[in-house]
Amino acid sequence: MKRMIVAMTAVLMLLGQSAFAAEGHSFRISAGPSLFYDSMSQEAGAGGYLNVGYRVAPSVDLDVYGAVTSDFEVDNDLTRGDASVSMLTLGARYLSSMGDNSTGYIAAGIGVLKLEADEVAPGTDDSRTGGVARFGVGVDVPLTDHLGLTCGAGFSRGLGSTDEITLFDLSTALFCTF
Repeated sequence: MKRMIVAMTAVLMLLGQSAFAAEGHSFRISAGPSLFYDSMSQEAGAGGYLNVGYRVAPSVDLDVYGAVTSDFEVDNDLTRGDASVSMLTLGARYLSSMGDNSTGYIAAGIGVLKLEADEVAPGTDDSRTGGVARFGVGVDVPLTDHLGLTCGAGFSRGLGSTDEITLFDLSTALFCTF
């Protein structure tokens, strides 16, 4: 998972080195805590996320989003105990000025989701990997020229072998642009 984050970040940086240099701040990185809610088990848990974006047009960012959750109670053929979820998506954000320097956004992405169980039967695999679709909305509020605050909400749905995973998230974090 970490290799995929590094690889996607490197690809974004290579693609955008000079193509849109006149657009101003091209790269955006945000990281921070998230509150995740599992609608299947109706449990909430903490986690964290990292988002790296590159501005390709005045109102469009390409971005890589990665998140990790704490343990949730899961009842499926893999486990009847706790499991954590990690995901990595590649997507885009559409940005719209809200006046007063703040910017609203709508984000969408598709990628990979990994479910890691704590309690499994002896001799069986403790993880499962599948797809994920993620949608989000939020607001960016700049504090200085290169630093700001972002607040957002998201919905992630597992696909394929992880289709039992449905997560909602709330996050507030700092972002920097360069």
